[in-house]
Amino acid sequence: MAWLGSGAANCHPVYNPHGVEQGASRGSVRCRALTSGSVILETVIPDQFRQPLDLVDFERHAGVRRSFHMVLGPNGRLWVAVEQGQNLSVLSLDLSAWRKEPPIRITYSWCCETQNAWVGAENLETGAIKSKAAAERPVPLHEDDLARILFAIDGPSLTRDVTCFAFADHVEPLGYSEGIAAKALVDTEHGPRPIETLTPGTLISTQSGGLSPLVALIETTLPNVGSMGLVRLRRPFQNLLQTLDVTQRCEILTEGVDTAYLFGLEDVSIKAIHIAPFLPATASLAGLVSKRYNLVLADFQAYHVAGIRVMPLALNHDPHQAGPTRLSHLNATQIPKPCDAPASLLRHEALALLSDRYL
Repeated sequence: MAWLGSGAANCHPVYNPHGVEQGASRGSVRCRALTSGSVILETVIPDQFRQPLDLVDFERHAGVRRSFHMVLGPNGRLWVAVEQGQNLSVLSLDLSAWRKEPPIRITYSWCCETQNAWVGAENLETGAIKSKAAAERPVPLHEDDLARILFAIDGPSLTRDVTCFAFADHVEPLGYSEGIAAKALVDTEHGPRPIETLTPGTLISTQSGGLSPLVALIETTLPNVGSMGLVRLRRPFQNLLQTLDVTQRCEILTEGVDTAYLFGLEDVSIKAIHIAPFLPATASLAGLVSKRYNLVLADFQAYHVAGIRVMPLALNHDPHQAGPTRLSHLNATQIPKPCDAPASLLRHEALALLSDRYL
């Protein structure tokens, strides 16, 4: 299982039939139908638009007609259609309740063996997840067709509003991908341990000064493009004891007199991407694909990592919805809800707080 292709508005597209982590391939693109796979793209829901927005508009005649369309309607409904000859699969997902402008990540996945296909969307600001399964048998996408979309071989198939595009030969679960790269030292009852070595039941040091049992360690492998890319937090910023690579929307807890003065709160959380402008270098040294880890704790409290406090994962979706998430293997009662979560600062709020500290 591998990510076969990825690209974003700020980086060149890369394809490798053996996985993009091995770098760009110099060979030809494989012409095969992917019996299982996922397509991910990132965009925003425009504040106002009257015509349907064609996120993906691809058609090709290769013996038979093949097409892949992803359309966002003015009413907030997302449509996905995959066609191969006489076979057609259509799905729709209602996103009308989501506020306009925040970035979203859309995932379309299929598996011919289990006869399943679904489309999911994640609000990257709130973490909210929605998904919908197809009623009919899935129609597989072809690897060469996805590569043609990635490299715009037949002209642009992606609208300018798509900031990131990637595809894989496996079903990629939805959501809960924020976290920290390997080797980050997490405080436990027996002292600091690399995050990737933690096992369920380990007692983790939390912001309250107590210990909380680890329910699950969530490992995610994604391309380093778009909002999936990592940023580097260099010590001693924010009292860091080691330099960390973290996801852009990893929530980091902070406190202080200025926090209480500006927001009237003892603690607030800041997304790593909002800290980036204050660092001398924020580009991660991770490769084209990277692993990131986060914790599900029995108690929803920030845990200590290398001198800072990071928010764990909490339930952000309806457990009964169709698409698989990275927490689907857990019983919903094991996953804490984000009750009493600290306020997450918006970009301008984070800039106001950090400007007084570091400029």
